[in-house]
Amino acid sequence: MAESEPIIIDLLRHGEVQAEGWAFRGSTDLPLSEQGWLQMRAVADCLFAMDHNIDHIASSPLQRCRLFANELNTDQAASLTLLDDMREMDFGDWENKTFDELEQLNGSLLKRFWHSPVGIQPPGGEAFDAFAERVIACWQNWVTTDAGGQRLLVAHGGVIRVLLAHIMDMPMHALWRLHLPYASWSRVSLCAGHQPRLLFMNRQA
Repeated sequence: MAESEPIIIDLLRHGEVQAEGWAFRGSTDLPLSEQGWLQMRAVADCLFAMDHNIDHIASSPLQRCRLFANELNTDQAASLTLLDDMREMDFGDWENKTFDELEQLNGSLLKRFWHSPVGIQPPGGEAFDAFAERVIACWQNWVTTDAGGQRLLVAHGGVIRVLLAHIMDMPMHALWRLHLPYASWSRVSLCAGHQPRLLFMNRQA
């Protein structure tokens, strides 16, 4: 690939998982539901219908991302890398807790987290600032060291929000303004000497 050619990267959030109701499920290694698999395969069909050949696939190591990336890698004969630092934020004591449960446990901290995650660390979990730092560092290393002008990253809602905020030079305190449903697909273009571009966001099959 010539130095002046852009790197096109598709960012794909995993599909629906096998769980009931809303809860923080960051480090919990849940599998995709049947509907989640259908969502992901439908996006893959759309992606390849655009004659978009993927040179390289990267994925979070959590199975809701990894198993689909493995399947796609087998189908497309692209190289695959598991990026440990693209795993979702560890919410510690908040993992698998419903909104009502968290309101009762620590409603004031939860309210601050929803207003802005910057500077917040869930009890027993990962500080948001450390999470964002590891995701961005992993991204910068991946885009500069791996080969391939057409790439796909399969990751999580929190991870992709951090990356989009970083790419678009948004303040991290505005993170929750980015709506990212299950199996949503966004695309960015990176070109040396130019600002990164968001080509589209939240495309769904």
